[in-house]
Amino acid sequence: MTRLAEIQAHIGSMGELRDIVGAMRSLAGMRVQEAQHALPGISRYADAMAAAIGGALLLMPQSAAETRADRDGRALILYTAEHGFVGGFNERLMEAAEAALAPGDALFVLGTRGGALALERGRRVIWMCPMATRLAAVPDTIRRLSTEIYARIARGQISRVEAMFAHYRQGGAATIERSLLLPLDLEKLQAKETRQEPLHNLEPQALLEKLMSEYVFALLTKAAVESLASENAARFAAMESAHDNVSVKLDKLRQDEREARQSEITTELLELITGAEALREE
Repeated sequence: MTRLAEIQAHIGSMGELRDIVGAMRSLAGMRVQEAQHALPGISRYADAMAAAIGGALLLMPQSAAETRADRDGRALILYTAEHGFVGGFNERLMEAAEAALAPGDALFVLGTRGGALALERGRRVIWMCPMATRLAAVPDTIRRLSTEIYARIARGQISRVEAMFAHYRQGGAATIERSLLLPLDLEKLQAKETRQEPLHNLEPQALLEKLMSEYVFALLTKAAVESLASENAARFAAMESAHDNVSVKLDKLRQDEREARQSEITTELLELITGAEALREE
């Protein structure tokens, strides 16, 4: 194969690679937009559940608003990326988690890559689940997570649950957020203004428990969608950089192609001139 043919074959391969990178970049951008559009609705639902809890507390004795202040049985839920091409996204989250975790704390990890990274660093993971890779899969992932959390709470293994995730900021680097999920600060959720007790069909305790479960589910979902947006923003940035690098290499290959073609043309002309001179001498 001539040098020109080799360069042309390389150009074809690099062109295909650029198309793949461009498709991944577009998909990541679309995922970011989906997550951003969903977040306001999730926030409104969480606010509605918080207001409903405040109303339900009017049906309960004053002692129901007391919360535990101890840190025994603490668990941290870490939201990481399920797929690759996200730069140091998982590493930054893991470093923040390691700084926050005490020796006896339990670690829950969403994202198999993040779980593998934790194990590589010698951190024990008591539960791991694949992270949702698209918005529609988030509710199922959070149901699995919440079922596991409540089961361990019922067995007395954990009593305090925190979440750590990347918070997406448009036009800037994601920040790592850490929030308390359980126990709920019921004093903060109590209605600030005196109002009439709400109408209800369930027993007050059962009603309060259901509302609290929905509120925690909304908070877990919001953290997952924030993480999904941040993950895809990191992937978009990585693919943007890769697309630029491939484009630069393609430009260089095309320049090499022009030089190789010119070299072949020059060689052919020299061969023609040499052949003509030989014929003339004969």
